Amino acid sequence: MNKIKIESALLLGILAVIWGSSFILMKKGLLAYSAPQVASMRIFISGLVFLPYIIKNFQTIPWNKITPIIIFALLEIGIPPFLYTYAQIHVDSSSAGILNCLVPLFTLSIGFLMFRLKYHFLTTLGVIIGLGGAGIITFMKSSGGTNASFDFGNWWGLLIILATVMYGAAGNILKEYLNNLSSIMLTALAFVTMAIPAGFYLLISDTFSLPFGETQHLHSFLAILVLSLFGSALAILLFSKLTKMSNALYASFVTYLIPFVSLLWGWLDGENISFIHLISMVVIFFGIYVANLGENRNNN
Repeated sequence: MNKIKIESALLLGILAVIWGSSFILMKKGLLAYSAPQVASMRIFISGLVFLPYIIKNFQTIPWNKITPIIIFALLEIGIPPFLYTYAQIHVDSSSAGILNCLVPLFTLSIGFLMFRLKYHFLTTLGVIIGLGGAGIITFMKSSGGTNASFDFGNWWGLLIILATVMYGAAGNILKEYLNNLSSIMLTALAFVTMAIPAGFYLLISDTFSLPFGETQHLHSFLAILVLSLFGSALAILLFSKLTKMSNALYASFVTYLIPFVSLLWGWLDGENISFIHLISMVVIFFGIYVANLGENRNNN
């Protein structure tokens, strides 16, 4: 049991680093490509990575679960990348990070309303505490430590909120209907199926006619390539494994850690980390601890 907890915590940290770096990679990609092009390239490249696995293991595809697999793929992979790239044209990374922290709340709500899952009150309390900690760090980031205000990029932030609803639903579907399916098979099927419409869009758009030899286009493509291989392909594989090892709610707590990675990128770029940021980090980890404590009591 302790080994599983350690592995779960390690996966949580790795995912936080990968997804926390996704925002800056999306921004780099958007410097040369449009929002739908960035999202489609991200999905298509990831699909190509898993295509050999699907071809090799075609006979073992669980066709009886293809419907929940496609629904999961749409909610986790097919639609959110487009929502995020469109939103990030108008929303800064800090605001996107705090909005992304809504995933655990929607995971909890959807699990309760649609799947009739029961949670210990400590689990709900932990979610609220963690969200509060994430709010502190984003508040300080957005205001620069002076004016007390949030800026979510007006209504464009609603696109990210919609994406977090989809992530919350996808996590519950994974745990309820696809828990017995291997992580690699689920991830491969999800990306390959979503790569088909993404590839079709790339063919009918002007993506391949853009001046790829120009420095900016090359840099943007490299950013999208890294985003695809790590932020999508590897991250979804690890997330699927983490969800099966723990539960959908615990796995969704990765979104609470993402703002800290974004903060680290800012620090590397010359920004300062204040004491309040360290306090918020303690609050977030305390929230995760309380929620996990509630889950343990709920399972006993």
